[in-house]
Amino acid sequence: MISFSVLTLGCKVNSYESEALINKLIDKGYELKNFNEVCDIYIVNSCTVTSTSDQKSRQMLHAARRRNSDAVVVVMGCYSQLNSIAASKDADIVIGTNNKLDVVELIESYLNTKKQIIKLTDVLNNPLYEEMKVSTLNTHTRAFIKIQDGCENYCSYCAIPYSRGKIRSRKPDNVIDEINNLVSQGTKEVILAGINTGTYGKDLGNINLALLIERIMNETNLYRLRLSSIELMEITDELLDVLNKYSSRVANHLHIPCQGGSQTVLERMNRKYTLVQYENRIKDIRDIFPDIALTTDILAGFVGETIDEFNETLAFIKRMKFYEMHVFPYSRRSGTKADQLDGHLSKKVITLRAKQIGELAKELKKDYINNYINTSVFVLAETSKDKYWHGHTSNYLDVYFESNENLENKIIKVRITSYENDKIYGEMEEIYE
Repeated sequence: MISFSVLTLGCKVNSYESEALINKLIDKGYELKNFNEVCDIYIVNSCTVTSTSDQKSRQMLHAARRRNSDAVVVVMGCYSQLNSIAASKDADIVIGTNNKLDVVELIESYLNTKKQIIKLTDVLNNPLYEEMKVSTLNTHTRAFIKIQDGCENYCSYCAIPYSRGKIRSRKPDNVIDEINNLVSQGTKEVILAGINTGTYGKDLGNINLALLIERIMNETNLYRLRLSSIELMEITDELLDVLNKYSSRVANHLHIPCQGGSQTVLERMNRKYTLVQYENRIKDIRDIFPDIALTTDILAGFVGETIDEFNETLAFIKRMKFYEMHVFPYSRRSGTKADQLDGHLSKKVITLRAKQIGELAKELKKDYINNYINTSVFVLAETSKDKYWHGHTSNYLDVYFESNENLENKIIKVRITSYENDKIYGEMEEIYE
């Protein structure tokens, strides 16, 4: 039996696409292994959101080649879409962000001919959503469901619109069918994912994200639905009404990228909202969901950021009291507008500012978690290691607790006891199916 492994870098959309590809390869009779094992085929689903992501993609391709010099090495995703020449030096098969399900046929063709294959499409002029499907979960307890692709925001620092193309939405019936199939197999949580999830349906004309969630709530028996990430300007009153209506089944958590906490920095980033609009919308959300976990992305050391602008960002973060923040040091991306701006900061300054934001993020996370010490929460058990199980609550607390039982994919009532070494610990109180 031919063995393969898939290494996924980057976003939840990549995770979904990898899962769909794994499903297809297993259906074709291939054997799934770990990326660290010796395999016949290595597939790297790459990312290009930062220069570090590019470097990581290259490193993983090199690692695959070292593990088995005779293996077929495949690269796909955003890195190879924008860097096909560099990717072709490290891989036998190169595709981009489209044609991912063609990998099976491309592998079989390569095995017959031993000739390198490079298959890229012009994503900027591709109006069609590429349908993929996950029928069985092989790598996660919680299911990522891709509902949308593409982004047209063109933030000045971001290369993703060039690698993913225009907004394209999945047909709602296909989303419902996939969720129902997974629920029938026992899946309890689904995370709706997209490159710009909140724009779902804009190209279809007869549906939007709020209406899709309404359908999911009415047409499936899903225990918990979560949104992966949503831009501020896509959080409509209609969407908030739907989230509130189904609050018992929708995760009490929203990830709302901010990127900057200074109005002048946001303008240079070409973000589509003002700082005042962001703060006011967060207030609206907390008025409806007082205990909601709000998480965000912050880009540290953007082009031209003065010390005053940086201090404004720190003050803004303190006001917002985010539960978690993904802090990214700014890195230049060729072809973006930010790359052409004057005032790029030194790597030392960028690193220092990212560290300062990271330290503040840890303080805010601890403050949020401390509100739940000695309270009981419901955890979806995901994985276990060294007698500890862990999983997420509705508001995205990642809780660890002891048990020798097989609790995978069960709902566990846990009393949170402590927060130590960046981990939340609790004691199991009750098991639910």
